[in-house]
Amino acid sequence: MNFRRIEWIFLVAFVVLDIFLAFMYIQNNTHSTKTAGNTTTTIIREMRADGISFKNPATKEGTGYYIAGNNDNGLKQHLSQLSGQTARVQSTGKLTSSLRTPQTLNEDDLKDDLTAFMQQNSNVIHGDEYVYDAALSSEGDYVFVQKVADGEILTSTGQVHLSVNKNDQLTGYTQSYVNNVKTLREKAVTISEKKALVALYQYNQVSNNSKIVWGRLGYSRLVKLKNSSVYVPTWIFAVRSKNSSNVTMHRINAFTGASMKNGNDSSESETSSIETNAGMIWNF
Repeated sequence: MNFRRIEWIFLVAFVVLDIFLAFMYIQNNTHSTKTAGNTTTTIIREMRADGISFKNPATKEGTGYYIAGNNDNGLKQHLSQLSGQTARVQSTGKLTSSLRTPQTLNEDDLKDDLTAFMQQNSNVIHGDEYVYDAALSSEGDYVFVQKVADGEILTSTGQVHLSVNKNDQLTGYTQSYVNNVKTLREKAVTISEKKALVALYQYNQVSNNSKIVWGRLGYSRLVKLKNSSVYVPTWIFAVRSKNSSNVTMHRINAFTGASMKNGNDSSESETSSIETNAGMIWNF
């Protein structure tokens, strides 16, 4: 009888201890979350105090994959399907095309006309796998980005740049493409725009009195291997300095919050070019 009573005493004590530990864990976890939130809010205030202007960033987390694609984009094998244009694939893999007869576009429906052009496989290889991106476009240079997994490639490895002259005529385009895209591992949570913006500031990627023109979540290349490349969800921020008309692009890894600076991966060098038409400097 005494033994049974001792058993019950130990059982009750164990349950009480378990409840106490669970309570302490929840309390500490809540405190840590609040502390992190308070720190983020403090840094946002510091940014504004430094004269950095930006819209209130979103606090909602997203999701994404690690994805892989072949380094050989396969465009050369499909050149024969194109008509009415002179196209060639450069040694870098980028396809350049000039229309033999410029195509006149409707000034009020440029986006729709260009989208219709992209949809025809005799005009653009895999053209239906791209969508128009207003943020990356500028007058005379209309950009379509490649759709992958549940997002889009926002760097130069998966884009079509359509050239339109002052007479609203489409004269040609350049194309890059990520071939044979596959997802790696299961979908994972990405950090919010707010956390990415704070990371950008903490990595000294934003100077005082500059402007965050926009922030976007998309895919960019993390590493280039021998035959394939790995892409990761990335927060890309367009930053304009106080005394410059150019917009510089900066990347934050949306899984880890790490800065993806130019030089982190030397194999990414072709995306470090200056897009002179759009006035954008791709800083990676």
